[in-house]
Amino acid sequence: MMDTMMQQFSVNSAEFGVLASMYYYGYAIMQLPIAFVFGRLEMRTVLCFCASVCALGIGILTYTNSLYLAMVAQFLIGSGSAAGFLCTAEAISLWFPKERYGQVMGVAVAFGLLGAIYGGQPVRSLLDHYQWQSVALGILIIGGGIALISLRLPSSVRNHSSEESTDFLHIFKNPALIFLGIANLLMVGVLEGFADVWAGPFLVKSYGLSDSEAAGVASWIFKGMMVGSPIVTLLAKHLGNYLAIIACGIGMSGAFFALLFYSVPLWSLPLWFIGLGIGCCYQVLIFVAAKDWCHANRISAGIAFLNTLNMLGGAFFHPIIGFFVDDLKKYKLPLELSYAYALSIVPFCALIGTLIVIFIGIYRRKRCISS
Repeated sequence: MMDTMMQQFSVNSAEFGVLASMYYYGYAIMQLPIAFVFGRLEMRTVLCFCASVCALGIGILTYTNSLYLAMVAQFLIGSGSAAGFLCTAEAISLWFPKERYGQVMGVAVAFGLLGAIYGGQPVRSLLDHYQWQSVALGILIIGGGIALISLRLPSSVRNHSSEESTDFLHIFKNPALIFLGIANLLMVGVLEGFADVWAGPFLVKSYGLSDSEAAGVASWIFKGMMVGSPIVTLLAKHLGNYLAIIACGIGMSGAFFALLFYSVPLWSLPLWFIGLGIGCCYQVLIFVAAKDWCHANRISAGIAFLNTLNMLGGAFFHPIIGFFVDDLKKYKLPLELSYAYALSIVPFCALIGTLIVIFIGIYRRKRCISS
């Protein structure tokens, strides 16, 4: 919907990048507050409220022509969406054995990615036949239904101590957890910088696909991640979390560089995007690795912190990519080459994040040996 929204709000690529980033600011800012209220409110109450906020944001975005109101709406959608992953992580910690945490997390992420898959080509196909406001209204109604259904979830009451639910200071006293979060931020560009927004325009300009075809191809990233999440978490049990994250980071960066600067055959594009999606499965392992650096009673806070930096990655990449797309136009480069150069920041950052994970893994290994 990038072109449609740029026309509606009369913005250029850089301004659209800022508009898209407001979702991630809302999502990131709400992570720690939601983790905090888990110790005081029922999970189903939190989820109902957040789904309602998300639906409200969609309603505002649908019926406004004001860029500033649209930014507020994006912020609300992000704030409401923030509960989804945290509620999932909390539910897994409540209702599944500790030793199955990684495997169940992988399966849960796979199911969650269905939302991203059906936000791609199926929605694009609906937009080809109906006004986008009508499609958004349907999504708003579904959001309201989710809010009501969530009230039927089982009780999530458990004995939280005041210290467990309020002590977030241990996060900021843990350099390894902080650097793990920074690595997460740098590596997330493929999923939250490219797949969320820029994959469609890139495929249209560089490979000559239609909007609907580009949305369909882009959705293969999420399909690859959906299939890969349980497999990668299973492999990590044998290879170790850090080695598996490093392999994902290197493979993802290499595949992305090839996609940008080599002429990939059209028939193979879904395969390349599946490979990118499998590489993006490093995210699941980073959240599992949080258990190495957090006390058992503070895992929710640690995951909330990592997810905050994870979503700030979207806010980081969108404006930068938009800025470079606009700036490179001054050099009269072909548009497809401008997109390739602008998007090359994604694999560069991913390689830097992978290097950070290598050092964290070495540090953990030394600590285990000394213990």
